[in-house]
Amino acid sequence: MSETERDTVTILTHSYLDGYTQNISRPFGGGLERYVHALCQVVTGMGLRPVVYQLSYFGAFDTVYEGVRVRGWTYETDKIAAAFEEMAEAADGLIIYGSCIWHPIRYRPRSIGICHGISWDRHDMTREAKQDVAAIINEAIRQLDRVVSVDSQFLTYCRSVCCYSDPASIILLPNAVDTDWFTPGRGSEAQSKPLRVLFPRRLSYERGVVPMMLLTDAILQEYPNVIIEFAGELVEGTTIAAAFHLWVDAHPNKARIAHRTYSFSEVREAYRNADIAVIPTIFSEGTSLACLEAMSCGLPVVSANVGGLNDIVIDGMNGRLVSPRAQALTEAVRALLDDEDKRLSMSQMARQTALAFDQRKWNEQWRGIIAEQLGRLR
Repeated sequence: MSETERDTVTILTHSYLDGYTQNISRPFGGGLERYVHALCQVVTGMGLRPVVYQLSYFGAFDTVYEGVRVRGWTYETDKIAAAFEEMAEAADGLIIYGSCIWHPIRYRPRSIGICHGISWDRHDMTREAKQDVAAIINEAIRQLDRVVSVDSQFLTYCRSVCCYSDPASIILLPNAVDTDWFTPGRGSEAQSKPLRVLFPRRLSYERGVVPMMLLTDAILQEYPNVIIEFAGELVEGTTIAAAFHLWVDAHPNKARIAHRTYSFSEVREAYRNADIAVIPTIFSEGTSLACLEAMSCGLPVVSANVGGLNDIVIDGMNGRLVSPRAQALTEAVRALLDDEDKRLSMSQMARQTALAFDQRKWNEQWRGIIAEQLGRLR
């Protein structure tokens, strides 16, 4: 292995810089992208060289973002596995497959994979499709040295449907939050201000934007002193984007609906100005970074009982955990709006919960995983 290969960690992912809008000067504002960003910082902190290879929807590119080389690869939408294999062929050093583990990829030996949450946990998905995914995951575990799972759901899934000899080959490493940066903000001076309900997600179907819109209809009609903010990326040109814009433009209470896309450094202010966060995911959820950030800022969270959210939210203690349906979510938000004492007690417990997921612990564990794997490569 050359010196370059010994010092390089290449992360392969379907998304990092904003390939959705061709604005590759910044990362796309999603949880995966924040994860990749934090992982690059860990690699840099170890004195190693991080490189990111990602899929690109509009054309190939080769750029540098905050000292990290990022290459965008064009691909055919029905050949994602082939694209990952092409990126791996060009990669140096240790490879970390940062996404798409449910695709039938031929992995480079001695590599690490990451599962960011089960994306096939849909009640309406066919049995045949779920069986196909199980076979793909089984093969991934066979080929990869280690698979990092960001929540207990994937670990339990693998133990249930896959066969592998080493129980330590799947590492449970929940996502984390910088509790020194994401701190409570509103305080007592906010009592005279309108209550603010926050949706801190990408505006996409799986993240629950539709039930959130239905929740907004009901809450704004019933509570004239409430503002609801959609704080997340919206990919223009999509059906969801068109529907969202039409809905806002025609809404009788549109003056109390806010939408803003925040950078990584700005998003803290969205949480610090809010009173309640709503995480209404329908499917495909790991240990939600948005949920952890909201809790670290002292927000009670109304959450769907989907994926890794069940690892964070304890119903009635630090938030509400309900079915991913608009009616259940609305009732939970309504109850918190009506009960200030409950909001405050859940706020305190939410902050305490976040402290258990502190970023420093995550950084240390990832350093150990990378160092061990580099030792195997040498």
